[in-house]
Amino acid sequence: MSSPRDPIDDWLETEVMPLSPPPGSLGRIRQRAKRRKTRQATFVAVGCAVILAGAIATPQVISALNQPRHHSPPVAIGSSGPTISASPRPSTSPSPSQESNKATQIKQHSRLSTTTSGTSPPAHFRPTSVTFVGNGAGGVVGAVVGQAGPPCATSVCTSLAGTSNYGQAWYGVSAPVAPGPSGSSGVSQLRFANLRDGWAYGPALYETSGGGYPWHQESTYGYRVIDLEASPARAFAVFGTCYGTGADYAASCSSFSLWTSVPGGRTWTQVSLPSADEPMKSTSSAAPLLVISGGNTGYLLTPSGEVLSGPATRAGGPWSAVGTAKCKPGSTSTSGQAAQPTAQLASGPKLLLACATPTADGRRFTEAIYSSATGAAWQQLGSMTVRGTPTSLTAASSAGAASGVVALATTDGIRYSADGGATWQVAAVTGNSPAGGFSYVGMTDVDQGVAVPTNTSLGEVYVTNDGGKAWQASPITS
Repeated sequence: MSSPRDPIDDWLETEVMPLSPPPGSLGRIRQRAKRRKTRQATFVAVGCAVILAGAIATPQVISALNQPRHHSPPVAIGSSGPTISASPRPSTSPSPSQESNKATQIKQHSRLSTTTSGTSPPAHFRPTSVTFVGNGAGGVVGAVVGQAGPPCATSVCTSLAGTSNYGQAWYGVSAPVAPGPSGSSGVSQLRFANLRDGWAYGPALYETSGGGYPWHQESTYGYRVIDLEASPARAFAVFGTCYGTGADYAASCSSFSLWTSVPGGRTWTQVSLPSADEPMKSTSSAAPLLVISGGNTGYLLTPSGEVLSGPATRAGGPWSAVGTAKCKPGSTSTSGQAAQPTAQLASGPKLLLACATPTADGRRFTEAIYSSATGAAWQQLGSMTVRGTPTSLTAASSAGAASGVVALATTDGIRYSADGGATWQVAAVTGNSPAGGFSYVGMTDVDQGVAVPTNTSLGEVYVTNDGGKAWQASPITS
């Protein structure tokens, strides 16, 4: 006997004819699908545009070392500025556009290196300052700070570049997010104490302990930073009460004070000076000249011509008056450089002082060169007549040598001395000396040196490898 048949089975086996859709339904479905594809294509295009925009903005952030100033670098000041940090790691799987933005951020976090950072300097780099520090293996690493462009893809164009082969090639280094110098804001100068710890200043002040990333702005409590020098153990800075506008941030100064910090620190403390020099008054806007000699002693030539000295060691200490120089500092102008200087100061085996006296035609200067072991007594070494306005003096010597190489930059060119300043020669400059001459010159050792042209739009610095006899252009490119 067969089992009774379930009615449901009969229904399931019955042939079913599908109903046709209402008239026009298929056409509407096709139109909706077409619109969906169009929106998806638009989103992809917008995502690509955002990624490209991020890539175009990169050069400003990776914009580079220790710039030369007119030579060679409240109770406490702490950091109150913003800290730049990496973007937080996404909690979900990143989209392709997020991955691209992350890659751009990593590329921007470029630091000083004994080889290269893997990034290129921004185009049309206009260097204003340069610095070199030891690489720990008998060589040096250099860096420049300046402005990228024009044109610049972003609103803030301050940039940095580094070199591990003394200017043969350059790489990008992260820069503080700051404008160029303008009144009381921006930066134009650079100093590093080592491969990690450095400062961008003039007139504002930024600090890095990561070799270029991140940078922290430090409060200067209304003062402008006119000068800064650093040794491996301690840094000193000249703070000024100044009212110059635009790029003349170091003009119209009425007084100055000396402050100190340690590499890696973000607190500045005012240095104790003799009561007659605290603060240092200036009726001509002449700024003090600051150098560090032998890595452990600091010297300051005050606007009055008095020489102050103090320890540049980690422990620090008060400064005292040690003597009077043969001439006084001159007034300052654009980027802190002397407009009509009467004195330039440098440190070598001894302190060196160049005293400039303008000739009757005003286009030449008679330079008298003096030396002193401690800043107390000065002895004349030699003299010369130079074209243009003297802007920077530098010296270097071999260990144990009684004298060394000296170089003097002017708005017309460079002079050098191979006997400590007694006799002088005109240096050869590849392609002739740039118009406007040089704003800074610094000797890293008795063979190598670097100079910054007054005309920053040239996009290059000049280097020497033969003790200052010949100088070649080093474009800031990779």
